[in-house]
Amino acid sequence: MLSETLATLQAVEPPPGCSLHLLVVDNDDTPSARAIAEQAALPFPVSYIHAPARNISVARNAGLKAARGRFLAFLDDDEMATPGWLKHLYAEAEDSGADAVFGPAVSIYPEGTEDWMISGDYHSTRPPPQPGPMQTGCTANVLIRRRAPSVVGLRFDPDLGRCGGEDTVFFRQVYARGGVLRFAPLALVYEKAAPQRLSLGWLLQRRLRAGQSHAHARILTSSAPLRTRTGLLLAALAKGSFCAAMSGLQAASKPRRNFWLIRGALHLGTASKCFGMREQVLYGRT
Repeated sequence: MLSETLATLQAVEPPPGCSLHLLVVDNDDTPSARAIAEQAALPFPVSYIHAPARNISVARNAGLKAARGRFLAFLDDDEMATPGWLKHLYAEAEDSGADAVFGPAVSIYPEGTEDWMISGDYHSTRPPPQPGPMQTGCTANVLIRRRAPSVVGLRFDPDLGRCGGEDTVFFRQVYARGGVLRFAPLALVYEKAAPQRLSLGWLLQRRLRAGQSHAHARILTSSAPLRTRTGLLLAALAKGSFCAAMSGLQAASKPRRNFWLIRGALHLGTASKCFGMREQVLYGRT
């Protein structure tokens, strides 16, 4: 997958007045990506960093430490960039003065994927549905203004590096420190949905963890943590009960039933974190 990602970067257009430098951060136990990175034929410099920990926060922090430019963009190693990817992120950052700009990560589903999963498109990262300012985001496709006061000194939490949600917490902290977050809908990247993630069980587990991350980020950045925890818990219990009822009422329709189950898992995760449950380990297993 990394080879495919690097191949798409050959056609990426640098933003006006900018030069590019690629950091390949490898968190495998052994430097398994070194040869791929060193042999990459790209029109800009490539540096390889080995950060062995099987912990994505450690890898992201290594990228933060090694970066030298005004901006740092994150892209996952299973994604494919479009030529205008960086130009659109950069244009939004310059136009709005944002400290972080996010773009969509659109999933490509393999043949044989169930219709309800494709129509629901649960694996893609889309523009935030709610009105008002963005309050967090993810690292699947983001440009960060490195020297912004809201960013300087922040790091991804290693305790979340094997369960996910470290980016939700990071960017919620950026927002809480006065940072401005924006979305660039034309800054497209694509990712292939992995076969092992094409099940209802995996989606339920992932959404439950996302709910835990949401609650963690809100409580961590609150000036009144107890009140925030209580409010989140009451809202999650009410919304979760509604989702459970709707999934029962629409049990005959697989797409609608699964929609409400997946939505309910998010609220269940929020409630579980309010009760003090630790996030699940989803990544980095041997």
